[in-house]
Amino acid sequence: MTTPELREIPVTPASREAERYELPTWRSRFGIVAGITSRPSDFTLAGAPPAGASAEHWAAFQAGHETTFASVQTGYQCHGVQVLTHRDRPRGLVTSPDTDGHVTALCGVLLAVTVADCVPVYLAASDGTVVGLLHAGWRGIAAGIIEHGIEAFCGVARSSASNIVSHCGVAICGTCYEVGPEVVRQVLGKRTAGPTRLDLRRAVAARLVNVGVSDVTLSPWCTAHDTGRFHSHRAAGGRAGRMLAYAGRPLA
Repeated sequence: MTTPELREIPVTPASREAERYELPTWRSRFGIVAGITSRPSDFTLAGAPPAGASAEHWAAFQAGHETTFASVQTGYQCHGVQVLTHRDRPRGLVTSPDTDGHVTALCGVLLAVTVADCVPVYLAASDGTVVGLLHAGWRGIAAGIIEHGIEAFCGVARSSASNIVSHCGVAICGTCYEVGPEVVRQVLGKRTAGPTRLDLRRAVAARLVNVGVSDVTLSPWCTAHDTGRFHSHRAAGGRAGRMLAYAGRPLA
C-alpha cells in the first residue's frame, strides 16, 4: 500500500516567535494546530523548567501561543510507552517525567514532544474533537508506543481506531538511517545479516494500519538531508539540538 505524503509548510513568525512549519490542512480540516519548530531554535529539555539557552526559546514559544493555548503539555521522553491523558488545563508549561505521548479532548491544551530524528506522530479524531501526539524512535516503536497511543486515544474519543487520522511528521528518512540487525528485528520483526536502512516513518505507518488507522500521511522532510532547516541527532554526531513538535485545538 502506498502511503500519501503531506508536507509541512513554513510559517512566517511574528516578532519573538520561533520559526516553524505547520500542516495547514489539519487546521482547515480538523481545527487543529499541528507543526514543528525548525533549526534556529533549540528546545532541549535540560532542566525543569528548561534551563540554559533553550529556556528563552521555550519562553518565546509559550508567548507566541498564549492567546490560543493556556497550557503546554510536554514530557521528559524515555523511549517508553507512557501516554498521558490530559483532562484539565493548568496554565503555562507542564513537563511530566518519563512521558512519550499525550492525548486530550480539551481546547486550549497544546501537546508537545521534542525530536531530532525520531518521528512525531500526530493523531486526530476525524471530527476534530480529540488530538494526540506521540514520540516514536526505534526503541519506542519496538516497545509499543504506537499501540499504547492508539489505545489511549480510543479511550478518550470513545471510538475505534478507524476514526483516527494520523500524520508521521518531520524525521530522519530511510536512506539516512542505517541500523544493525538487532534494531530491524525489534522494529520490523525481520532478521537481517548486516546493517540495514530503516525507514522509521513507514514502520510507524505499518503499525498504525495494523491497529486499524487507515488515514495516514507521511512528511517528505528528512532531518538529515535538510540539516539547514532541522536538527538531526544522527547527522550531528549526537550534538544536535531539539525541535518541538506540537498539536492542539486552540481556544475559541
